Amino acid sequence: MRQTVLFEKDEKLGELLINSGKLRPNQLERALSHLATVPQSLGEILVSLGFISEEDLLAALARQLQVQMYAPAPEDEFLPVEISQLFHREHPFALLKREEKSILVLHDPMDGDILSAAEILLAQPFEIHLTTEAQIRKMVDDHYGLALEESGHEELIDVADIDKLKDMASEAPVIKYVNNLIDVAVGRRASDIHMEPFEEGLYIRLRIDGILHEYEIPPRSMQPAIISRTKLLAGLDIAERRLPQDGKISMRISGKEIDLRVSTMPTVFGEGVVIRILEKGNIILEMNQLGMRPAVEQKFRRLISLPDGIILVTGPTGSGKTTTLYCALNHINTGNNKIITIEDPVEYQLHGINQIQVRPEIKLTFARGLRSIVRQDPDVIMVGEIRDLETAEIAVQSSLTGHLVFSTLHTNDSISAVIRMADIGVERFLIASSLRGVLAQRLVRRICPHCKEERGPISEFLGHTPAGGDFPLHAGKGCPHCAQTGYSGRVGLYEILMIDEDLSRGISQGTDLDGLRKIAERKGFQSMYADGLEKVREGLTTYAEVVRVSRGDMGSVENGSL
Repeated sequence: MRQTVLFEKDEKLGELLINSGKLRPNQLERALSHLATVPQSLGEILVSLGFISEEDLLAALARQLQVQMYAPAPEDEFLPVEISQLFHREHPFALLKREEKSILVLHDPMDGDILSAAEILLAQPFEIHLTTEAQIRKMVDDHYGLALEESGHEELIDVADIDKLKDMASEAPVIKYVNNLIDVAVGRRASDIHMEPFEEGLYIRLRIDGILHEYEIPPRSMQPAIISRTKLLAGLDIAERRLPQDGKISMRISGKEIDLRVSTMPTVFGEGVVIRILEKGNIILEMNQLGMRPAVEQKFRRLISLPDGIILVTGPTGSGKTTTLYCALNHINTGNNKIITIEDPVEYQLHGINQIQVRPEIKLTFARGLRSIVRQDPDVIMVGEIRDLETAEIAVQSSLTGHLVFSTLHTNDSISAVIRMADIGVERFLIASSLRGVLAQRLVRRICPHCKEERGPISEFLGHTPAGGDFPLHAGKGCPHCAQTGYSGRVGLYEILMIDEDLSRGISQGTDLDGLRKIAERKGFQSMYADGLEKVREGLTTYAEVVRVSRGDMGSVENGSL
């Protein structure tokens, strides 16, 4: 277990160097200007520019991180390091015993792989000492004999080391823990499993109905093997811990077909893993299951039945945009039209629809894929997300040449999507000509039906009676069915913006956000907050949930326009 003070940085590195007289303010400014253009840390830039020496940098880092500079002592005893020699060459460090203390000597204190390896090898608290890169490499060569090894022998040792790690990951307790974790997550309807390495250990949390809940922390001795087991299941390289990786697991749990998308990310304390759970039989493909109010659903059905134009679905990550688009595509997939999608990633495979996975590593981007899709003679195109001007322009041109184009944007509400398209660089007259409508959405948690109870009237919370009359609020008090949360499942909040002649004229003329909102409200536009308040009235969710996800346009509704 490492000291909790290790990464508590009370002073910035540049300030420390200036205060110690090792650096001038103008030199710091010059180094900072390089940060965005070179793949180096501030300290490395300062050394490479010749402003400070490596020893100056290490001394400042030691002060900043509250660790020590290494000074050899006669009683130092080098401890064995049973680890891959390739790893040891790329991440040089030494383990020492000095009297009763264990010491880790290294050059880069932010190398999380070394810190994780030391924790596993020592299995007890240790001090961290810094030294120069040349000194630590000499220590490793002299005391661990890496400089004398032949390359062929090194490869054999590396393979054996990886096999040992695989064996650890294949031990019964590790397999049981990982299987039970996935089983519990599926049973609790979790959408994601988060494995997060911190100084205190591997935190595991489950995202249920959009909220993260803590899970039991596994024993420290099992933590590296748990990560390795997950990576093995996903077909990832367990020896690669410096770069992010993505993989996939397919399994059957309690008779259900489950797809797991695994993403790893290196952090200062080791590899973090996020597992996205996709239950094949649990996807909603019928619009009447989305929770739209009849007026919204009717307008949306009218939109997706148009022969051409762009239809946007907006909202933050995890708000259900992809599910809504899949419902729309499924509804119009009649068999006499051709539908092609390009997604990142393809979350579910839809029968009768051509789906393309974005692959940046071979330069298959949204823009490039969309350009090729148009040549495939489609009737309907779905672009996972409009991220840049090139994609937006191709989507617009496709819609203007007789295609119906679906896509998503990350905006707070439906009207903001118009401004966002203009900010990307699309000409206003093109937006006005191509955009047919925008559906904005959020997901709120449903009140658990097993412990639902009535609370006070809404007027007590608003301070006035809303239009339509007062009504009681409901909430879940918590029960075994909802894991004492009071919520079970989610329902969508929606607002839909239909682009008519007046709005199209306002877009072309450069009307700002407030002006477009006034035009829409004159035509009966209602915000997500209004939709949420209706779902509170129906007892589907709580007022707190509606406020949590729709903080925007509450004023007009509360003042009587519901």
